[in-house]
Amino acid sequence: MPLPTGTIYLPGRYTTADRTQLDQYQTGIDAYNTAYDRYQADLDAYNRQIEEWNAGPRDTDFTGVEPNAPAAPGFTQDEIDSFQKEAQARAVRNRSMMMTAIDAVRNPEAYNFGSFGFAYGGYVPPLLGGIGAYLPIAR
Repeated sequence: MPLPTGTIYLPGRYTTADRTQLDQYQTGIDAYNTAYDRYQADLDAYNRQIEEWNAGPRDTDFTGVEPNAPAAPGFTQDEIDSFQKEAQARAVRNRSMMMTAIDAVRNPEAYNFGSFGFAYGGYVPPLLGGIGAYLPIAR
């Protein structure tokens, strides 16, 4: 007997490996953004030192040290976009497989699974000797 119909919404979920990779990308981006914000603050301070030195009598050498820009995070935006596109395709494919499985349970005849059910709800008619007729004979 098929399951009753109704609307089931299954979210497209990333696999554990995809989620881990996305978390690594996010961690790299967060670390780069933190380093860049610190670099920007150091650069602003350096520029203020230059302005103060230029405004003064300039009777000494400038001793400020230019800050170094942070290193790139090791991946590009194109790599992230490509990975996200592939991960989303996997999530949609997995969702599709889950919906197919639910549909097969709801309507087994549509998937040629109707013959796997038991007639009369699994009841073995007494005409065949009951369930004992299917047990091996003990010798």
